[in-house]
Amino acid sequence: MAFGDAGMADATQHQVADQMERWVATSHRVDALVEAGDDVYPTGDPLQFAAALDTPYADLRVGRPLWVALGNHDVQGGHGAEQLAYLGLPDMPYVKTLSGVQLLFLDANHPDEAQAQWLDARLSEPGPALRVVVFHQPAYSCATHGSTAAVIQWWVPILEEHRVALVLSGHDHYYERFVSASDVTYVVTGGGGAATYARRATCTGVPSSQASAQRHHFVGVEIADGVLTLTAVARTGEVLDRATITR
Repeated sequence: MAFGDAGMADATQHQVADQMERWVATSHRVDALVEAGDDVYPTGDPLQFAAALDTPYADLRVGRPLWVALGNHDVQGGHGAEQLAYLGLPDMPYVKTLSGVQLLFLDANHPDEAQAQWLDARLSEPGPALRVVVFHQPAYSCATHGSTAAVIQWWVPILEEHRVALVLSGHDHYYERFVSASDVTYVVTGGGGAATYARRATCTGVPSSQASAQRHHFVGVEIADGVLTLTAVARTGEVLDRATITR
């Protein structure tokens, strides 16, 4: 299950987490929780780690890891490395693998050539056909923050060249799914708990938009027989979007 911008330690974060528990209870297999940044508001203070990272997902994290990208709020107070250590994660960028899928986590607080080279090298190695790349500031977005020029400059050409199956980001507090001409799916999943943002009426310079919603939500990412099924679920239980991806 993937989500972003959740770490408010408030009732809304808990409501999204409760809906995630219902997802598990309805026979959906979940091997990991993946958070696309802004995991601990407002400044990544270690004193908030338990309230933002542990308590809302206590039942979900029994037997399941929480893998995160770092967002701007996570590093604002200089505690990004402490958050990763708290969760038992390596420094960014890093790779995690589940059956049938590889997940690559980048630090979009400073998109750069070094991470671009790392990404290209990892995607050039033998691995599963389905690769998912996770970072906070989105390549493409149509809400408050908009698209991220440095991500487009450094990382998008590599994502497109390797036809990555799915790119997960947050930062803008809403849901939107774009599909590029190369069939790369870019999802903004910033509805994990923080107050939502409206989509701009006019949005240019982005791939084809397939769905959007100004709703709190999480995204189920399920893989079976080489097919990735993506389901965006609102905190109230409605399915906001569903798509399948193959490679």
